[in-house]
Amino acid sequence: MELISALLELGIWNLIGLAGIVLIGLPHGAYDGAVAIHLGIVKRFSSLVRFMVIYVTLAALVVVLWMVAPIISLIVFLTISMLHFGAGDVKNGQGALGFTEALAHGGLAIVGISQFHRSEVNQIFSYLIEQDTSYVWLAVDALTVVTIAAIITCIVQASKNPKWSATILELLLLGIIYAIAPPLLGFAIYFCCVHSARHFKKIYASIKQSVSNSSIRNQAILFTSLSWISAGIAFWMFADFADPGPALMRITFIGLAALTVPHMILIDGISKIRTNVS
Repeated sequence: MELISALLELGIWNLIGLAGIVLIGLPHGAYDGAVAIHLGIVKRFSSLVRFMVIYVTLAALVVVLWMVAPIISLIVFLTISMLHFGAGDVKNGQGALGFTEALAHGGLAIVGISQFHRSEVNQIFSYLIEQDTSYVWLAVDALTVVTIAAIITCIVQASKNPKWSATILELLLLGIIYAIAPPLLGFAIYFCCVHSARHFKKIYASIKQSVSNSSIRNQAILFTSLSWISAGIAFWMFADFADPGPALMRITFIGLAALTVPHMILIDGISKIRTNVS
């Protein structure tokens, strides 16, 4: 009861946002095992074990680096998240314009929420690095300039080409959500309902011809279970049950950062080199 009461102090909307991030965000790479099979990286049980060891090692390395250099780690995490999110949202642009469209989408999710709710987000940042957040905000402000320039470019493109209108409409609607919703809820809405939904749909469409549904399901269960179990163990070990908020934030977002790195290497790196998976 004490733990439940302490969690409720975070606010119901923050709890809903955190629940979405933990339940859908942490296992964001649930299809990564199936993608590895599709790419030929995993062919038998021994190669699956090797893939898992490398994946977990990369995630653990991110956690270690975060403990050593939290400010740099948070800035890098925000930047790569912006790029990864945006890459999955590109619909119209190719080449430089595609990169610009990605910056607009991914940047709005990261800097839009941060700038609309600076005091609340600053509290989250302070939980994550446990020190002064000034340098983090310098980076966020710089990314904000880049994002605004990218959004303006998208608006100019929409004035020339009607197919860009859907991009502007989506950016507008998401921007309103980011401005109105509490930061964790706004992020959860984007991460779970927009980015992850698109990601799972694209990945499934790309791998279903070469990987059986049973293998996709089994790999998804494996990766999802591992992410949830790891988060649960970390929370049990490190959380102060009288004040669980800080530990919950750290476990959620540092865990997300740890899983994002191997996921990006596979999806945005290896798979795009070998195939057209995105």
